[in-house]
Amino acid sequence: MDHIVKIAEHFWMIEENDVRSFLLEGEHRTMLVDTGFGTLRIREMAACLTDLPIFLVNTHTDGDHTGCNREFETVYMHPAEMEHYKNALPEGCSMEAVRPLWEGDTIDLGCWKFEVILTPGHTPGSIMLLEREKRMLISGDTIQDGEIYMFGAGRNMEAFQCSLEKMTGMSDAFDTIWPSHGSYPLAPDIIPGILKGARELMEGKLQEMEPPRPMPCKKYVCDVAAFLYGKDDWRK
Repeated sequence: MDHIVKIAEHFWMIEENDVRSFLLEGEHRTMLVDTGFGTLRIREMAACLTDLPIFLVNTHTDGDHTGCNREFETVYMHPAEMEHYKNALPEGCSMEAVRPLWEGDTIDLGCWKFEVILTPGHTPGSIMLLEREKRMLISGDTIQDGEIYMFGAGRNMEAFQCSLEKMTGMSDAFDTIWPSHGSYPLAPDIIPGILKGARELMEGKLQEMEPPRPMPCKKYVCDVAAFLYGKDDWRK
């Protein structure tokens, strides 16, 4: 149980090699947000915390968020993410299990009511989950103080900046951000800093550094986070 961190009543994090999933128990069912790398038996772990039926929502479908998707009969994600998921379908998974979550949908757990917010850029169908009454946001990878992956298929820096602008405009609706990587919890005032860093990256104002391990990208550090970004010209 060392991987499980209780945040509040009916709210847990499951930590796995610098990525985290979230478990939120409602009145009649429990929501699991993401399934990590797949080194943990995450459904079994979640079932130790709740007696209610568990369903799965993916904030996005990079491999460190879908590793145990095969343990669930149904997987919810935004339709814009489905092609990204299909192109790297985890072992044991099927597109037949995928169901849509749309921008503005509400996931009603009774004591929790999460609004689905589409935030493309990190991946085409990245979403965040906003609980307005409890003033908290589950942000996936887009808002964090760690290394934000912005290289490879599906990444789009222009869309990423638009999503950060959108969340800046909504920041009066939440006080606490729960990201999938890096420090937690975060305050909304980190969002303008990430947006500023993304703009500086695109303007060539951030120093190019080597990535932490062999990767087809370079690392760029801003005031509040870092970007792993594959510029077309760095290989020349």
